[in-house]
Order: sequence, then structure tokens, then C-alpha cells
Amino acid sequence: MSSRRSFVTHVAGLGSALAIADWALVDDALAHAARAVAAQPRPAFKVLTASEAREVEAITARIVPTTDTPGAREAGVVYFVDQALATFQKQALGDLRAALADIAKRAGRKRRGMAFSALTAAEQDAVLVEAEKESYFGMFTFMTYMGTFGEPSYGGNRGEVGWKLLSFNPHGPHKPPFGYYDAEAAGATPRPR
Repeated sequence: MSSRRSFVTHVAGLGSALAIADWALVDDALAHAARAVAAQPRPAFKVLTASEAREVEAITARIVPTTDTPGAREAGVVYFVDQALATFQKQALGDLRAALADIAKRAGRKRRGMAFSALTAAEQDAVLVEAEKESYFGMFTFMTYMGTFGEPSYGGNRGEVGWKLLSFNPHGPHKPPFGYYDAEAAGATPRPR
């Protein structure tokens, strides 16, 4: 949907927003998303209506689409968004609803009376290309990226979906090899010079 440059720009723009985020609440939302995706039957949404959730899922699924790899839908981003709107992003619920109304209006112009989620992928992309100019679009990309690329140990990024998309191989912190220079710390006799 968007170019690599716009993706990098959006991710770079997350820095300031992430700096003010309450990480415990973000972690809780990521964990909630992972549990919700795994649960059968799926749990009820906390603040989103069923139709709002359907539209949010369709929008986020076009931002990080399912191709030969999983996308936002498989990562459970809609549950992350719902949890975020119930906790640390409460103030954004009105903005999200206004954004959904605008996207619905744009979708209705593509196909009379059709919801965004009922449009074809190409029609959805065309609507979102138009909406990229709107200030609310950053909210959708922010929440989509947070829900997709979050640290899996906190419950987000289910099955490392986001990391696989980026070909990121989490290898943990670097540990230098043990060598003669570590001998005294380990209780061994230092090597003669």
C-alpha cells in the first residue's frame, strides 16, 4: 500500500509518541491482543462496536496486509487498538470514530452504500490513498505498527508476525567470548605475558 520511504517516515515519527506512552499500558494492550487472537470464541470488544472493529480490522489489514506472510489481522491489531482505546488512548476514541465516519463516506463514494470492509482490496487501497492526506491517518498507522511490531515477550507481535515481515532475527544481547582477559574475574590464573 505505501512505499518503504513512507513506512520508514511513519516508524520514525513514532519516536516522539512512544516517548510519552505509558509502557506498562502499551504492554498490557499487546498482551491483550495476543490473548484475544488465540482465544476461541473471540472475546467481546471493550470500546469498539462490532461494526467499528470490522472497519478497524479492514483498515489495519491494508496498512500491513496479509500476503505470503501474516499481517495485521493475524497479529491481532484490532484487539490492540480496542485495548489501547479503553486505556492509554481513551482520548482518541472520538477521533477514531470521526475517522471511521470519513472513511465510510469515502467508501460509499466508491460503491454506493458499501462499508469500507466490503470493498475489494484495490478499492480499499484507493480509499486509504485518499485518506493518507488526513491528519487522522497517522493514528491508524501508529496503532497498526504498535500492534504488529511490538516486543513478543509482552504479548504483542503474535508469533513474531511483525519481526518476520522485517526479516528481523532476535538474537538477544551480545556476549563477548570468554578469553584470557576475563581469567581473573572468573577466578583463573592470568595467562603469563
